[in-house]
Amino acid sequence: MKKVILGSFTLILFSSAILLFQISCQKSADAQAGNGNGTYTLPPATRATLGGVIVGDGLAVSNTGVLSVDPAAGSATQLNKIVFSKYDVDKGNEIWLMNYDGTGQTKVNITLPAGVEIDGDAHLSPDGKKLFFVGIDTKATANKDDIYSCDVDGKNLKKIYDMPASNGHTNLSGVY
Repeated sequence: MKKVILGSFTLILFSSAILLFQISCQKSADAQAGNGNGTYTLPPATRATLGGVIVGDGLAVSNTGVLSVDPAAGSATQLNKIVFSKYDVDKGNEIWLMNYDGTGQTKVNITLPAGVEIDGDAHLSPDGKKLFFVGIDTKATANKDDIYSCDVDGKNLKKIYDMPASNGHTNLSGVY
């Protein structure tokens, strides 16, 4: 009988400790009063509290919560363009632009210096105004790959990285 009473007492103490632990760990969620239409506005996020997203300049949020670029703010706009290269045995690599759906394919006419050929893919600048690509100097005695830029219409060609003559290669990874 002593063991039953002692066991019951131990179980009561254990369950009381668990109940006190749960009460002490309970968090409250302080909700902001809505404006009558069921919406809730999160406070701005800070280092100390997790809040809502703050929409910066050049971005807009619709009534349905869709985030989009606001061209009126002078920020970057979605161009919906793909830049790609085509290789022709007689002409070498050519840079082309097209829309996301494959329409509007346009060759970018670039006048390269004598002995320079486009190597691989071109990259479009974030603002959609410049192309960047690697040009191979075929007349150099050693491997020489330089980085060039030009406008998307092929004008204003400029060598922006002049690789020292060596037995290496230059790779253009991206444009940010």
